[in-house]
Amino acid sequence: MAVTNRSRCIALSTLFLLQGSRVLVAQAAAPNSCSVVTPAAWSAALSRLVTGGTMSTVDNPASTASSCLYQAGAMFITVQVNQLATAAAAQKEYAEQLDNSRTRDGRESQRTTVESGIGDGAFSSARTSGSEVEFTAVRGSRIVTFGLVGGGAAAVPHDRLRSLMQSALSH
Repeated sequence: MAVTNRSRCIALSTLFLLQGSRVLVAQAAAPNSCSVVTPAAWSAALSRLVTGGTMSTVDNPASTASSCLYQAGAMFITVQVNQLATAAAAQKEYAEQLDNSRTRDGRESQRTTVESGIGDGAFSSARTSGSEVEFTAVRGSRIVTFGLVGGGAAAVPHDRLRSLMQSALSH
């Protein structure tokens, strides 16, 4: 009987150890969204000081997405990176995001524009009020989204956002 209990104990310990290892591997799969665009790169693009760089992930060991939050005065900047299993899965998710953005165009006073020459596909959207700008692109199995919210969001030169996105996709 002692051998059976000891075997169960070893088996359970091994299971927990393997489960713990799997959790570490899964969490490592979530990309570091703060390394995609640095505060210095944002500062150069916005021509003002950008601070922060706080990363967060979904509280799920299998999460493949993370986001990073920056601040430039009253404007908040988020960078979200989602590393999917395949390029096909990323293309599907990107297409859904583009469709959702186009749906919001009529409903929420925004304008969605397909951006050519960036990754495997890209689009930007902006509120007509100028308070929000979003830029999403896909390359391979990775989707990157920038979100700028607050005063001055619409004043950021579009070519600078395009350049930052090109750089982000190369990481």
